[in-house]
Amino acid sequence: MKNKIFKFCLFFATFICLSYLRLNFTNTNSLFYVQYKRTSASFESRGNENCSLRNRSLILVWRGPWGKMDQGWTEGDTVGKCMVTYNRNRIKEAAAVLFHHTALDDETMPWQHYRDKDQLFTFMTMESPSNIIHGESRNLRKFDDSFINITMTHRRDSDVFTPYVTPDDVTRMYSRGKDYVDDVISKKKKVALWVVSNCKKIRGSRLRMDYVTKMVEAGLPVDRFGHCFKNKEEYGKLPLAHLQSYKFYLSFENAEHCKDYATEKFWRNGIQYGRVPVVWGPSKKDIEYLAPPGSYIHTEDFESPAKLVEYLLYLDKNDTAYREYFNWVRNPGKEVERIKKLYSKSKERALCDVIMTRQRKIIDSVRKYLTFNETKECLL
Repeated sequence: MKNKIFKFCLFFATFICLSYLRLNFTNTNSLFYVQYKRTSASFESRGNENCSLRNRSLILVWRGPWGKMDQGWTEGDTVGKCMVTYNRNRIKEAAAVLFHHTALDDETMPWQHYRDKDQLFTFMTMESPSNIIHGESRNLRKFDDSFINITMTHRRDSDVFTPYVTPDDVTRMYSRGKDYVDDVISKKKKVALWVVSNCKKIRGSRLRMDYVTKMVEAGLPVDRFGHCFKNKEEYGKLPLAHLQSYKFYLSFENAEHCKDYATEKFWRNGIQYGRVPVVWGPSKKDIEYLAPPGSYIHTEDFESPAKLVEYLLYLDKNDTAYREYFNWVRNPGKEVERIKKLYSKSKERALCDVIMTRQRKIIDSVRKYLTFNETKECLL
């Protein structure tokens, strides 16, 4: 009789324990119970693997951006304590799985592959919401239902901030000095340059084309290249000395007022090439936070394209006034440390640091995240 009571108590205690673990597991992340219950064979969560996973730092990139393996990281790249792989056979070793916004194009959901509850599924994009939703016509539903744990985008409120400028870029910018400014300005013979290939696909690309057309009509000498002007190959053949001769670059994005969206058009084609960026797209408030003070000209400061052209032509004739846009190089000022800190980590290092903290969260809907707190102009 005592033996039967003992067995009953053991069975009851085991039942209670398993029920508690199952409840705790589903409450921790309902994704694994609700979305994946039909594919439980693909989802493995064994205690020993979980314990060892917490000590791992492998980042699995599920698919190259737009399916192109020559973009992004290289197999075996290391940063900090983390290493990158594209080998899906190593998914059980991965502490994080990185999904570009095009990564699930070939996948049928719900998720059919392995996943451990301790893995960080990471959503990455450097595109504007406008281009993703309207230009590429993506609804992003495959990333919903709590599929993603952390975000990695150009927005400062992402879990992993992914700007279009690197720590090395910023260091070089602030180490140029007076001699660099003198040399750069001595080479400036032409007024403005614009390279663009997205002509009319989305609202922002149409608006910027219209704005630049009005600038040209107002008398701005701007050399225009790219697919939109059927001379992309010609631009690629221009010598370096010619490219260095422009005073201004039209850093016009393909979206209007998308949060923190300042791309290579601003950083590489403008600042890094020693040209003063003329900015359209990101709000002036965002640019003021993201960029070195006094390094750019913003269209929002002018009541019309014609007034902006009038100012640019004035600067073209006045070297002293033009030189003021390089004061941040000669005399960086107190904003230097803030800018350096903002861009102190590469996106790879920032991702690795988040992984190593082992913190867990859930992004209920990537689309909601991308559109949250964005302006109506950005989302049109």
